Amino acid sequence: MIDVIIGKEGTQKFPINNPRVSRQHAKITVSDSGLWTLEDLNSTNGTYIIDDDDELVQIKKINITEFTRIVLADQTSMGFTFYAHHILEDDPLNYRTEFQHVLRIHDKAIKEKMELDAQKQKKNMMRFMPGIVSAVIGLVLTLFLPFNQKVYGLAVTAVFTAILQALINIYLSKDTKLKNFNAKYSNKLICPCCSKPLTEMEFKNQMCCKCQAHA
Repeated sequence: MIDVIIGKEGTQKFPINNPRVSRQHAKITVSDSGLWTLEDLNSTNGTYIIDDDDELVQIKKINITEFTRIVLADQTSMGFTFYAHHILEDDPLNYRTEFQHVLRIHDKAIKEKMELDAQKQKKNMMRFMPGIVSAVIGLVLTLFLPFNQKVYGLAVTAVFTAILQALINIYLSKDTKLKNFNAKYSNKLICPCCSKPLTEMEFKNQMCCKCQAHA
């Protein structure tokens, strides 16, 4: 079993000098069976995790995973954030495992984005529907309506086409999948060391250009 006290005077191997972090702020326990537990040690400013919905949740004692993001004090520059896995690293500057975890999230995000783009492309085909419908109706009315009534038929066709176009535009504007996608991944695709949002070039190079953390 592994017991690690996290804090300014903790037993973790990486330094914490943040003034809002208590001397002995929290404890992480890894059982012999591989169960991870995080416990707040009555810290002054609280212990939090970032859950699967990217919500900041204050905890007292909770089961976590090695890739749970832990926040001591608060989720700002005044707090201290790290992946639970980092307590296992002998070298405090080694973020290889955490970076590989972020790379896997990125690969998953890329696949989901490709699926969203394919769905969006199919939906955008609906924009051509009013024109096609209008052409068909206009052709039918031209062929079968008496000459003196064709002008009314064309007017009805124009109104119908405008209504159909408006309804399609409303339907397409209510698509929130892209917004939900951005909300889902925006706070996950960050450097595990300095928390900087990673660019596509940094993912390609598998290294953060700011702190040089890498896979």
